[in-house]
Formats: sequence, structure tokens, C-alpha cells
Amino acid sequence: MKTLKHQKKTRKKLVFSKNFKSNLMTLIALLFAFNITHSQDEATMFVLHTDNVKFEKIPAYEKVAKELKDNFTKYNLKDNNWTTVNTQDGRYVYVTPIKNMAELDKNIMKGLTDKIGEEAVNTMLDSMDDCYDTHSDKIIHYIKDLSYEPEGYTTAGKNYREYHFIYYAPKNAKKIKEAIANVKALYVKKGIKNGYTIFHSGFGNEKNYFMVSVAGKDKLEIAQIDKIEEKQLGEELDPTMFNVIALSTKYEKVEARVRPDLSYYPKE
Repeated sequence: MKTLKHQKKTRKKLVFSKNFKSNLMTLIALLFAFNITHSQDEATMFVLHTDNVKFEKIPAYEKVAKELKDNFTKYNLKDNNWTTVNTQDGRYVYVTPIKNMAELDKNIMKGLTDKIGEEAVNTMLDSMDDCYDTHSDKIIHYIKDLSYEPEGYTTAGKNYREYHFIYYAPKNAKKIKEAIANVKALYVKKGIKNGYTIFHSGFGNEKNYFMVSVAGKDKLEIAQIDKIEEKQLGEELDPTMFNVIALSTKYEKVEARVRPDLSYYPKE
């Protein structure tokens, strides 16, 4: 059993985790929320770190998370970038694109440590550790051929998110992918203006799932868009969606918000 001291030590390297590869092998928690942008050479693989923050600790946690982001911004450090999203139940998810698994060995805190010292970095990370009892890491993949991103579609300025998780048994992998592709084909056929993005579970996830990400300015806007799309898609919508549902083992919807104030992107 790991001691608390050891757990904190392992926290120091990869977006609040020092030995990411070994941690991944023991993870059982599923991904609940995240935000992805595709501006970084159309990245398709992403590392996600989730902190399950206690409600009473959220103000303290966000204060330190902002301090960490501000330090990276001050020195314009190129060795990392992340998008932060938090869910309604207190989870904070940090999303970073990677090109390959070898990048998991990179110490993304090294640049900041060189600037302000190891003690200052550890103080910030330890303060964040005090705000939660559990955290996790995993990998997910952007699936471009299943995503519906019509010309002109953008998530800019739309920081509210609905994430629809569709779990399935491995034996149905091919069939459910075809069913989801048929949903996209229907959207294309009907010329739906609003898009959605699809991701698939990767290394570190216990179960297989596709996740549909829908963006809007707020919950009301997404609800209004749903009504408009339902009318546009017509009678073909229900049987097309049923083919997906019939192949799934579980469905979850998670609501979250993108946090630009806690996200970091270095300047070129």
C-alpha cells in the first residue's frame, strides 16, 4: 500500500503526477469531463488528469490552480499546455495533447522548477493535494471520422459542455461504430448546422466507450439547439439513434464548463 508521502512524491511530474505510466496501470475511475481543441496539429491523443476536489476545498484549490497557471504564463513555458474543465460534482480535468506514448515520460514541471525552484513548485502542488483524496490519469482519442464538424462550426465562446458517454461490450465494437457513423450520415444529409465531437476511451480506461461532446454558451442554448435539430432530423432520428442505444451497455450524461481562467496555452 502506498504511503501518503509516496503518493505526494508521485504527484510532481506529469500535470500533477510524477510517474504517469505506473499510475495508469492501477486506475479504475472512468473519464467524466474534458474539453479538447484541435488547433495543435490536429492532435488525436490526449492525456487527462482528473482531481476529485472536495466541495469545501474548491475555493482554495482554484486559487492554487490559478497561481500555477499564472506562473507558466509569466515565463511563457513551452514544455506544457492544458485545457481545464470542471464538472458539476467537483471534478477538475486537465487535458494535454500528446504525439505518442513516449511523451508520458516528459517532466512538464521541469521548466517551472528551473525558474522558481523545486520548493516553490512542490508547495503549490502539495496545496492542491490537500484539496482532494483521489485523482486519476488516462488517455483518450479524438475520432475525426465519427465527429460531425460542418463548415463554419466552432466551439469558440461556447464554454458549456454536455458529454454523452456510450459504453459498449468489445464484441460490439464494429457494429456500434457503424451505428454512430450512421448518425453522422443523417446529420450530413439533413444539413444540421451545429456539430459535435466524438472521442474514444484509451489506455487507462477500464471500459470501452464513445463520448459525444456538445458545446454551447449555456445549458439553455444546448436545449434550444436540441429542439431545432430534432425537428430537422425528422422521423429518421429515432430509428437511427435506437441502433446505437441497442448496442450500448450503459449511458451517462455529464455537464461541465470549460475554464479558460485555469487553462494554459504558451505564446508562439
